[in-house]
Amino acid sequence: GSAVVLLRQQTEQSGLNAVHRLDRNTTGCLLLAKNDSALEAVIAIFKTRRVTKIYHAIVSGRFERMVSTVCDELDQARAVSHIRRESCSKDASFLKIRIETGRTHQIRRHMASLRHPVLGDREHGLKTARDPRLLTVPRQMLHASSLELPHPLKRGVVLKAHSPLPADFRRCLKLFDMGK
Repeated sequence: GSAVVLLRQQTEQSGLNAVHRLDRNTTGCLLLAKNDSALEAVIAIFKTRRVTKIYHAIVSGRFERMVSTVCDELDQARAVSHIRRESCSKDASFLKIRIETGRTHQIRRHMASLRHPVLGDREHGLKTARDPRLLTVPRQMLHASSLELPHPLKRGVVLKAHSPLPADFRRCLKLFDMGK
């Protein structure tokens, strides 16, 4: 997408390619490969499911369970999301979600199916906003917090990336009484 184009220009690395995708308006970690051989090597690792992808989400409503797993198929394919509740208030919940698979809009669709859609999700989320605070949420509150995988070119080395929660996400936590 446009992030890759921008990074190619800024780094003057024309061979730069995204290994995976983030939904538009989702913030966080994005892994890029500098050349085709690195891209092929890292795609092979992604296919073996040895990549740990952690997201944080703010969802509508009080998510009652501390830990939960969703295995609902998406697009006739296996889709697995592991959910851990970090905190909650009366109207919203802050969740940590590890995805085993990377289907299109997986977290957003899984959470909507549980009737706890991601706040600010215009596509899969709440169609009517009874709570006026929801109108101030600028985008879907979904953030790719960390990515961990075996280094594709160096045996025994683990690649780790972490992205702290962005300001608009932290503001939304405060708005729904879960902020520090």
